[in-house]
Amino acid sequence: MCSKYCYMKLETYIRDNTTVTAFAKRIKRSRAQVHRYIRGENLTKGIIEEICEATGGQVQPADFFAEREVAA
Repeated sequence: MCSKYCYMKLETYIRDNTTVTAFAKRIKRSRAQVHRYIRGENLTKGIIEEICEATGGQVQPADFFAEREVAA
């Protein structure tokens, strides 16, 4: 389960813990798709939940939306 107190962008998680290639394999997606997720593209509730689980809760759903709210 994702903790609501731990915030980290997917890009930061990957840079600090793994590689795009390894993370893509972990979630069974292509490297290109992971880059899209990093940019906030093609995200669905299911994908966000998979990423949250794959990162052990270090990246959580709110992390994908925080930057968009600031820009608005």
